[in-house]
Amino acid sequence: MALRVIQEIQVSPSPPLPSQPSHVLSFLDFIWLFSSPVERLFFYDFPHPTSHFMDRHLPAFTRSLSLALRHFYPLSGTIRRSPASEDRVEIAYSDGDSVSVTIAEFNGDDFRNLSGHNPRDFKILRMLVPKIPISADGEITPLAVQVTLFPNQGLCVAFAVHHAACDGTGSMQFIKAWARGAIDESEAPLLDRSLVRDTRGLQQKLFKDLPGCADLLKERQQKQSTAPPELSRLVAATFLLSGKEIGLLKKRVEERAAGSLHCSAFVVTSAYVWACLVKSRGECGDTVVFFGFVVDWRSRMVPALPKNYFGNCLGSSILEMKAGELVAAGGVEVAAVEIGRRIDGLHALDVGEGLEMAINSYEKLTRSRGLSVAGSPKLRVYETDFGWGRPTKVELTSIIETGAMSLAESRDNDGGLEIGMVLSIEEMDAFRAEFETGRIHLCEIFNKN
Repeated sequence: MALRVIQEIQVSPSPPLPSQPSHVLSFLDFIWLFSSPVERLFFYDFPHPTSHFMDRHLPAFTRSLSLALRHFYPLSGTIRRSPASEDRVEIAYSDGDSVSVTIAEFNGDDFRNLSGHNPRDFKILRMLVPKIPISADGEITPLAVQVTLFPNQGLCVAFAVHHAACDGTGSMQFIKAWARGAIDESEAPLLDRSLVRDTRGLQQKLFKDLPGCADLLKERQQKQSTAPPELSRLVAATFLLSGKEIGLLKKRVEERAAGSLHCSAFVVTSAYVWACLVKSRGECGDTVVFFGFVVDWRSRMVPALPKNYFGNCLGSSILEMKAGELVAAGGVEVAAVEIGRRIDGLHALDVGEGLEMAINSYEKLTRSRGLSVAGSPKLRVYETDFGWGRPTKVELTSIIETGAMSLAESRDNDGGLEIGMVLSIEEMDAFRAEFETGRIHLCEIFNKN
């Protein structure tokens, strides 16, 4: 198997955009400054030779990108230390800044295999992901794009977006605007990050607790340049819970809660996957296990931010349970009630207060190999059409960095959810066994009812 780079293109906003005032990162952006880029892959059927894409599709593809960057110009700028302040980081855009688009051709594996649900070699999927440019002095370009063609089969459009630039809502707002090739003025992004108020002084606290930005960014660059050897043992797989199965889980959780509770598809699916993962690892007894999640805080801000706010506006929470409670009979329901109540409790919190609590627990989550969630069915990733129809598959490969599960709406529009996991071959086999055993049990209950 081999990946052949055909062309490297630099795409700037169009019509040409002069230099713009810098945008200082809010504290909700800053917490993601040293995280890995979010990598999202969109697979499309494209039964044509590479030359067909290069001649007939690439010009329109890059033209629509340049039009979208006119509105979302921070993505073609640079994340850097602010020259005007020692404790600020900003996104600066200068005339001529651009986004790197790599066009490549892949030979050696079947498109249907790589874009399927079955376990796939993770290091091959990672070949389809672009690398975000980081300069020698630690300045970051927030976005990189790679289009990989599978001749006469399909293509993959892959995005790497630095999380400090925007959250999932913001990145999908940009990607869908690009795919449509036009932006309605009413849908133009709101770029004013000063609207996010740091009520608890977290910005300065975070900045003081971290080493120098340049050193950490150089370390990140070095990690990107060398693939860890354990990648050869990792596989990615996608699991499905149907709308019927989710409905049954919700019914069982609501019966357990015996009262008002936030009981959504997200809640019950998260609880189910968490339980399956803990079981597959053989954790039990009083061992404490952790689960972390984020929520869109735009509507919860005071005052509320519009839906088109472009930046980060995520609240987060981390909860813990004893493994024995989670793997016992009824453990999924217990976990779902805890997750639902935690979400309900967020309404009473200031976003800064909630984040401060989560930051204090984050080390426990990472050291214990706790489960977290990336993506959301609310992002509607399968509605992204660049002119080749709906994606055949959407993949989130960056979950490898945090051990998260990815979550998206079912492509079949049946009310179900797609769950992505990246694990070692042995761990994936064990997880799959627990996941499918649980589904069989749900099916038996459904048939009885």
